[in-house]
Amino acid sequence: MPFDGIVLNAVINELKKKLVGGRIDKIYQPDKNEIVLFVRQYREEYKLLISAHPQNCRLHITEKHKENPISPPMFCMLLRKYLIGGRIREIKQKDLERLVEIEVENTDEFGRITYKTLLVEIMGKHSNIILIDSGDGTVIDSIKRIPSEINRVRQVLPGVKYAFPPIGNRISLLSVDDNKIMSTILDLLSRSDEPAQVYRWITENFMGVSGVASKEILFRSGVDANKLVSELTEEEKRKIAETLAKLSLDIREFRYSPKIYFDRSSQQPCEFWVFPLHHLTAFKEVSASGVNVTVDRFYSQKEDFEALINIKKTLALHVSKQLKKLNQSLAFQREKLAETQDAEKFRIFGEVLSAYLYKVTPGLKEISLPNFYDEGKSIVIPLDEKLSPSQNAQRYFSKYKKLQVTREKVEAQMKETLREIEYLESVLYNIEAAETLEDIAEIKSELYSEEKKTKGGDSPSHPIKYKSSAGFVILVGKNNRHNDMLTRRARPDDIWVHVKDAPGSHVIIQTGGRKVDDDTILEACVLAAYYSKARNGSNVPVDYTLKKHVRKPPGAKPGFVIYDHHRTVYVTPDHNLIDKLTKM
Repeated sequence: MPFDGIVLNAVINELKKKLVGGRIDKIYQPDKNEIVLFVRQYREEYKLLISAHPQNCRLHITEKHKENPISPPMFCMLLRKYLIGGRIREIKQKDLERLVEIEVENTDEFGRITYKTLLVEIMGKHSNIILIDSGDGTVIDSIKRIPSEINRVRQVLPGVKYAFPPIGNRISLLSVDDNKIMSTILDLLSRSDEPAQVYRWITENFMGVSGVASKEILFRSGVDANKLVSELTEEEKRKIAETLAKLSLDIREFRYSPKIYFDRSSQQPCEFWVFPLHHLTAFKEVSASGVNVTVDRFYSQKEDFEALINIKKTLALHVSKQLKKLNQSLAFQREKLAETQDAEKFRIFGEVLSAYLYKVTPGLKEISLPNFYDEGKSIVIPLDEKLSPSQNAQRYFSKYKKLQVTREKVEAQMKETLREIEYLESVLYNIEAAETLEDIAEIKSELYSEEKKTKGGDSPSHPIKYKSSAGFVILVGKNNRHNDMLTRRARPDDIWVHVKDAPGSHVIIQTGGRKVDDDTILEACVLAAYYSKARNGSNVPVDYTLKKHVRKPPGAKPGFVIYDHHRTVYVTPDHNLIDKLTKM
């Protein structure tokens, strides 16, 4: 995720147009690493997010709303004291380094003009946000104080003179003259005999170039990124120099074309840059309007994705624990059911004894009598010699009745346990398939409502909508509440589709009273298989029937239905076919 000096340069180019001259109206600090400046300019209000987060350090205009603490932190109060009401005079970057100076003009309590500078150091785990007095350059305070115990060379503390972090001797692509850049780069490459990989050599010798950007430069140059600098041919050196020269010109003329790159299967935002990353061929590329919009969208979606993954893990663990308990209960119930298998034997013992009481002599330990349930054979019946023949018969009838009651009770318990396991397995699938925070919030609400045996809760969000190749609308449920809603609201002549004997989404083809073609039915069946636990399978059985043949039993769990008059087709989930369907 290269929020490098080149990205920062593009961000600041846009910030200057929107924020310079604007008035700072509000300042918030959503967490310990972030501040948000609300800047009003030409009747527009912009939120400038500044983050010193160790992994997500950055600076850009944002549209995302973040909850603020009830009591503002001390650094936030300090910024409010010095900056609210002030106007932004200048925003500048130090060469192509990730160092930003935001100069603010304000008045103090005596009406005197003051100048303060908000310094933003975007340096990974060493990132910081520092307020200094522009007059004498002393630190007023910072979001992270750096005492001598942490850094003996450079302290960041109130009253200490501010010093820029060491930059080194790297070349800035902004400061190299057009006529000299080729010769400068070629000369630098020719003098280098380092055994370093060439992509590392570029990041170490050129300001603002991240590892991903370096690999893109080499991809465009046709050079293996892992090749050693000392092994480069003269032709390869020339191509690298040409690519860097072209990049330098694009940066200086602000010819940006920002892109975000997503993992195709998980939809996780993985990379972004202000220029296309042609070497990321396996990723899905998405364009955005403007650099700040791109950066904001990438980090917002990244944060949402990470939050989604964490919630999914927590919720899946909770459901898995419940499933483990239920499966343990089911195993115990099966053992108890096995113990009742002798019930019929005890009934036969009792009935045979009752029929032949006159043949039974008191004091016997067992007796062999004709078994009228198995003609021509005898049955050996154990007896308690302390009991009379009649009492022995009654003892067997009593055992039979007790086991029969136990069996009926255990069978009812097993039915309920199996129903609960089936429901939780469908919830577990829905958790795995959830794609947004809204999806997972609905599943969580459904799950805890079921646990508390309460009704109500938020209305489900909209189902996933597709249009078939023939123009029919196909609706796909996201969770059990969606499934119930879709099936309940579907018309009798709509077609209901579901993967056979596995957790998955209810799929509805809205017919509108028209005859549905075979291709649409096949597409809906592929969708049902794809949005199910059998997503990665092949020859998946999928049932479809008219909605009028689908019923929800009274008191059934969310998403559970019974159906008949159905047909079964076998399909293989096909991501490419689904991509071809129009998503509405």
